[in-house]
Amino acid sequence: MNRKKMSRVAIIVICFVTIQLSWCRLDDDTLSSLRTNCVIGHCFHRGVEDCPSPENKCRCQKLQCKNAAVCCNLNKFQLKEELACANISGSGHVEALHIRNASLTTLNLEDWRKLKYLRYMTITDGQINSVTGEFAKHTSVSCLNLSSNGIINFENRSLVNLYNLSFLDLSHNNLSDVPRFKKDGNVTVDISANSHMLCPNLFNALQRTELHFSNINNSFCIFTKTFQWFNSTESVPLIQVIEIDKLRKDCLPNCTCEPKRLDIVSGKQATIKVEVNCSGQNWISLPRPLPANTFALNVSNNNITGLELFSSDPSYQNIRELYADNNEITSILPLEGSQFLSNFVVLSLRNNKLKSLPTYIFSNILDRNNFRSLRIGLNRLQCDCNAAKVLKVWLLTKQKNIQDYDEIYCDNMDMKVIDLNPSKLCQSQQDWTDYIYYIITAEVVLFAGLIAKVVYDYYVFKTSGYLPWPASKMPKLPCDWLCE
Repeated sequence: MNRKKMSRVAIIVICFVTIQLSWCRLDDDTLSSLRTNCVIGHCFHRGVEDCPSPENKCRCQKLQCKNAAVCCNLNKFQLKEELACANISGSGHVEALHIRNASLTTLNLEDWRKLKYLRYMTITDGQINSVTGEFAKHTSVSCLNLSSNGIINFENRSLVNLYNLSFLDLSHNNLSDVPRFKKDGNVTVDISANSHMLCPNLFNALQRTELHFSNINNSFCIFTKTFQWFNSTESVPLIQVIEIDKLRKDCLPNCTCEPKRLDIVSGKQATIKVEVNCSGQNWISLPRPLPANTFALNVSNNNITGLELFSSDPSYQNIRELYADNNEITSILPLEGSQFLSNFVVLSLRNNKLKSLPTYIFSNILDRNNFRSLRIGLNRLQCDCNAAKVLKVWLLTKQKNIQDYDEIYCDNMDMKVIDLNPSKLCQSQQDWTDYIYYIITAEVVLFAGLIAKVVYDYYVFKTSGYLPWPASKMPKLPCDWLCE
């Protein structure tokens, strides 16, 4: 019985020791940094109060955290000497380092290669303009914080060797692009308060690698706004760039979706508009549905026959540019009454199967805006007297809007519309109505002559007392006796 009790006690003791040892390993590896608040959020960051005192000859100070240090007010890169001054090993065993208020204009990453075990690298509140050089291969840095320095640019390969990088803080700088880093894996980036960040560069960065963003509500980029004669830049929320990138990836099958321009409405946030390109797909009808912010649609080089969706599909209501060249479209009439026809900027229907061009649809619209573009060249219309008298004149008066006006041909004759001769084309269609003006003129002349004759006869009768010859030769009637 005693042996059994001893065995049970021994088992309990072994289990207790095992649990304690595992807890101790956890405490040594992880809990020590958490208890002393070495890592705040993603990165190692310490306040000004942790800087060495002004009377201290060393600019670096070792912290209670395991292998952590803070350096302040460095005016040149002498990190090895400053760490040694503070009795910190300079052999590369520093794991967390925060440098505050460095007056370096250029940060050369070649100087950091000896810090092989550095995991948390933070340089803030300095005067750094550019980052040059590159980290050594297989550098252990997982968090890099370079915020609040005024950095303008990185060299192309500065961060490409950071294979363990998971968080990159570039906030409060003057960057216009996101630097390149590892191609695979997820990286979270903070680009807030970079007033020169360009939206096209962000699009390219999202294509290069998988990115996630922190502080997204305070992150913006600038996008060039080009519309007709007006050029400027406008701030766009980062969330819209992310949505456009998602739209790129989830675009219509066999189509591409790319940012086209900005849509600016007074009192509202500027939004990015998209161009959807579905050309060369052998489609026989327009694609549907389109993204809600589609501004331009390119469906050229297909077999599309109709434009009915512009009047019936809500996703077509915001389109301002339509490129539908080299299709089988036979009529423009489905556009009549649509929102597109009232607001379009470009309508290109070159080389289709149009047989007529109803000018009344476009006349008022083109008169209100000389910058609208209508391209209908290489169509073969049915030419008649109306085309020679009306359509030809209309095309010549709308040359600013219809620049390919001299490329519109007749289907029933080998001739351009602008070369039609009304005097020749309209002769075969004359009838009796063409002579009505001559008849009316003759009647007016005869009536005028009759009035003149009556006036003359009356004058002769009053002055000489005798009737004119026609009246004197007429036989007397019974009513004449009564008059006498």
